[in-house]
This record gives sequence, C-alpha cells and structure tokens, in this order.
Amino acid sequence: MLNTHDVAIEALTCYSITYQSIAHIGQNANTIYKVTDKESNCYSLRIHLSKNDSMESIWSEEKVIHSEMIWLESLINDTDLVLPSPIKNNIGEYVTKIADMNCTLVKWVEGEQKQFVPTVNDAECVGELIGKLHKQSSIWKVPQSFTRPSFDNTRISQSLEKLKQLADGGELNKNDVEILQLAGERAILMMNDIERTPGNWGIIHADLIPGNYVFHKQEARAIDFGACGFGYYLFDLGWALSYIHPAFRSQLLESYAKQFGLPHNYVQQLEGFFVAAQLETMNFWLGLPESNEWLPSHISRLASREFKLYVNKKEFLFSGTPYWE
Repeated sequence: MLNTHDVAIEALTCYSITYQSIAHIGQNANTIYKVTDKESNCYSLRIHLSKNDSMESIWSEEKVIHSEMIWLESLINDTDLVLPSPIKNNIGEYVTKIADMNCTLVKWVEGEQKQFVPTVNDAECVGELIGKLHKQSSIWKVPQSFTRPSFDNTRISQSLEKLKQLADGGELNKNDVEILQLAGERAILMMNDIERTPGNWGIIHADLIPGNYVFHKQEARAIDFGACGFGYYLFDLGWALSYIHPAFRSQLLESYAKQFGLPHNYVQQLEGFFVAAQLETMNFWLGLPESNEWLPSHISRLASREFKLYVNKKEFLFSGTPYWE
C-alpha cells in the first residue's frame, strides 16, 4: 500500500512538469501537496482521500471529480476571476488514478490567506467574488454528463438525527440540540418552499470560508472547489456569511448585488440558509475524530445566539455577537 507521498510522486510522472519540490499542505476532505517546478511555477496536487471515514464515497468518484474540473475550466473561460486552473495529464485527462486513488493537479493561486475577514474592503472583495461565481453559474449550460452532489435538506436531516443521538447519549446538551432541531426544521420548510429556477439554483462553491479564498491586492480569489455542487445561491452566501462579522455583512451583500441580484426577502432567506449551511456542514464535522473536542462548545454558542434568535423569528444577520467570539 503506497503512502500519500509516494502516490503524489507517482502522480506527477503523469504530467508534463518537472518538479523541484513537493510539500504536504494538509489533509481533510482531500490530501493536498504543494508542488514547485524547476521554473518556480507552483501547483496544488490533490489526492482525493479523506481522513473522515463517514464522508460519502461520491465525493471521490472519478466522474464527480472530473465534473469539478469542468466547472473550474468554464469559470476561467467565462470570467475574469483568478482561480486554480486545472491541468490535464499526459493523456489529456483531468483525473489521474494511482493505486486506486484519484488525483488532480491545478495551478497554485497566489495570495494572502487570512484567518478571518478583518476589514470592510476585504468583505467587499469577497462579495464581488461570490457574485461573479453565481452570475456565471446562472447562465452556464451544464453538460449532460456533469455529475456533482446536491445541497438539499438530506444532510441537514442527517445532522439533526446524529445530534439527537448524541444528546440522548449524554454527549451533547439536550437543550442546545433541541434549539438546533427547531431551527433546522424551520430552515428545511423554508428551503422546500422555494421553487428552483436558474436565478436561484445552480452550481455553487459551497465552502466559501476564509480558508478557501486568498487576497491579492484588491481582489479575493477562491480556491478549493472540492465541495462544489448543485444548490441555492443563497445557501452558498449563507455559509460564507457565517464567517463574516455582522458589521461587514451589509457591505459584502452590496458588493455581491452589483454582480448578481438578491431576492426582495433576502434577509429572511439568508438567515435560514445560514442555519441550513451550519447544519449541513455539521454532518461532515460529526465524522471527524477530533470533533468532540470543539464541536459541543460551537453548538452551544450557535444555540444561544443565531439559532435561538432564528427559532424566535428575530433577525440576527446584521447584529449581535458572532458565534466565534
């Protein structure tokens, strides 16, 4: 059985680059290496192998990974965004299989990575980025063979069931979980009541948190499209806003709206998608081995702040203390 470093080295022989160095960056949904060639060009080599045993196998299927590369290529052709451009291997394919593991290579995106969005200007840059992604998605003709998962209420319901089991077993606070349950049920009803149209549903990045975009001069650049799939554009935006301070959210949305329109009742919908995105992602977090060290406190903060307000039908998008503080 090859280790991931050996897999990475073998995968690189399938591309027309001569690497100078290779460095392990991290492992979560994928195992990632930064590759530098002899001309100092940098690339990101991904081995589609997760450390989360409960992660659905569909994410590592060849046709699903290939579809991610297809959307990335279309975004590069259709927009002025700087993105991780996919590289084809020596036989003209986006996905390289080594020891039954699927690998992909994309160009490295230069920029500064920040733990959070510290300024109004940065928030505006993020809003512009997301608006451009959604605008392209809304008019892109999806190929017939394109295959990516959908962000509907399935994983939200799975999260709520897992949370209930943990609360029943004494691993989570029952009162906190009850609030999450009520908020989740309300968000699901909201989602089910929205008719899907090209103006509100399409391919989304689905993980636009600070770790997945970098800043270069007056520009935000998205990276790591590994979670992309079909979903409501406001789901994408609601998840992104989870990591933006309430004081900066209106400016982000103003910048977004210059690129792609918002519905008239966007505040109420965004609060619902904020809740939905937290619970959807929690389904992944609950499968991480170390999640019991930090997830209970995260859940408690959500339950006492945003989720509690949402259950009580009180607005929270532009006010209050965010759960991470």
